[in-house]
Amino acid sequence: MKKFQTRRGITFLELMISLPTATVLIGALAACITISIRAKSQDESIFGTTYDVANAANQIATDLETATAVIGSSTSHIEFVVPDRDGDNLPEQMRYEWGGTSGPNANKILWKYNSNASSVLFEDIGDFSLQTHTSSTPVPVDNHLLSETAILKSVNAFPDGVFREHVINATNQIGQYFIPDVTGSGTKWDLGSIRIMVRAADSNLDGILCVRIMSCDATNLPIAPILAEVKIAESSLGTNYRWLEIPIGSVSWRDQGTPVCITLSHGGGTGDVARVQSVENGSGMPANTNRVSSSNGGATWTATLSSFGLRFYANGIYHGYTGQRTFLTSVGLRIGSARNASSVVETSARLVVTPEVP
Repeated sequence: MKKFQTRRGITFLELMISLPTATVLIGALAACITISIRAKSQDESIFGTTYDVANAANQIATDLETATAVIGSSTSHIEFVVPDRDGDNLPEQMRYEWGGTSGPNANKILWKYNSNASSVLFEDIGDFSLQTHTSSTPVPVDNHLLSETAILKSVNAFPDGVFREHVINATNQIGQYFIPDVTGSGTKWDLGSIRIMVRAADSNLDGILCVRIMSCDATNLPIAPILAEVKIAESSLGTNYRWLEIPIGSVSWRDQGTPVCITLSHGGGTGDVARVQSVENGSGMPANTNRVSSSNGGATWTATLSSFGLRFYANGIYHGYTGQRTFLTSVGLRIGSARNASSVVETSARLVVTPEVP
């Protein structure tokens, strides 16, 4: 007959001895789980912070790469112009600004779009700096002390400025009064070319745009004689806005301080012949400039406020000029988190168009 062995149970004494050991093991396991959860949470927090900082840096750099003009900048802000983005055929003006580490906008990056109010784009930014990088081209002079081509006057974009579009036809004309900036020992200037922001007006493309350089009266309005005239076929303008360089060959050696007017008028064809851009109500607009317009085919002209200007560049040469031309090539950007000092992103935006810095 076989003997059956019964399974030995745990005695009360053994149970009492093992309980403290189990408690220690469970406590250690719980501590490990807690540390693991906290580490994971911290890793996710660091990742989220780094992602936010990188996102801010990427957005600013991407916008800067397409800048066509820079209005102003410092280590904590930059304001610039980019091509049309909302389909109205007008450029857009943007401003990014860091609010610093104290005050109502502390640790915030503000974004301003055209004339809209500034809005908070990113928060928890404790470190922010911008650095512009430029290249310079010397402007040599010959033995007669005549400059190479320089900007005699320009209106492009200014803080808080609003861009406008104007249609040129047999009735509506527009223009720009200005006095060239001739500095140093310069006494006379010679206008070589002008640039305007222009596009075709309609799809038939049969128009002729007439560009004139005219004398001015005492009220800053264009009058005869016509100093130069260039006619441009609408078909050559294209359907999108672009800077058009127009050679001017017969406005030579005017005295320093002598004003002139650019006028854009109907030179032939049916309907509208061109569309041009201007900027209004910009702060810091240059002195001795203002937009002029006619609503009766040029029979009479009206001057606007000096804070209104056609987008233009007047290029030429003058006596006694030395210097250099400076172009913005890239902008260095550093952005860091206010929550985690180790979350810092440094990048650089290289401008596709290198706008000239006035």
